[in-house]
Amino acid sequence: MKIVIVPLDFSETSFNAAHYAANMYKDDAAVTLVLYHYYSKGEDIAVSNSYLNNLKIELSATIALIETLAESGDNFIDSLTAYSHVRNAYMIVMGLTGKSPLTQYFSGSNTLKMAEKNVCPVLIVPSDAHFKSIENVLITSEMKYVEETPVLLAVKRVLADFKPALHVLNVDDSHYISITQSFKTERDKMETLLADFKPEFYFMRLFDFHESVNLFAADKNIDMIIIGPKHHSFYERLFKTQHTKKMIYQSKIPVLAVHE
Repeated sequence: MKIVIVPLDFSETSFNAAHYAANMYKDDAAVTLVLYHYYSKGEDIAVSNSYLNNLKIELSATIALIETLAESGDNFIDSLTAYSHVRNAYMIVMGLTGKSPLTQYFSGSNTLKMAEKNVCPVLIVPSDAHFKSIENVLITSEMKYVEETPVLLAVKRVLADFKPALHVLNVDDSHYISITQSFKTERDKMETLLADFKPEFYFMRLFDFHESVNLFAADKNIDMIIIGPKHHSFYERLFKTQHTKKMIYQSKIPVLAVHE
């Protein structure tokens, strides 16, 4: 069973993320969608449970297995992390709310904090994103020290859910007429490791990473971008980007953060 958790603060952004998750996994009978609400002291829990149950009824027309949970604790991130560990969560799907963080139980910054936790892949859904299909997926790669890692296995599991066309993009201002032998070696390794998904590789010589990703995503009709959110060993090996937070805030495409 795959447990997909959607944290809800009952904002339009979080409701949109719940609808996105339900539609994304509507054809997967192995998925249980958990509608999760973290409440603070003084909150009317009866009203919160009513919101959860109404949303469950609404989404039941799309996905069969839905659970609800309202819990409290000392900290939203810690509570969600602990619950995700207990349930061995397959994925967390969160809206990104960055304009008025003080009015939210989880703001854009807290969404990014959750993405940095070593729990499970976190899909960050822009507020205006609506699920249609996942036919084209982009992986940003630095093409260094490519090897089979837990993060790559997690990426392959998600790719297997949708079987999309896979695009692997490397942006480096050192690229000229042709890529160097070191890039060719790492590309060949990644091609072997991702052989089941027949990846296409692209090397762009642009100086602005975000401009490169945005141009590429528009050109290839990308439905999901996969990145690594932290500067640590995995991040340096496979999915390193220099300005992850900026890219997530600016992206109009759902971003999947995956790491060790």
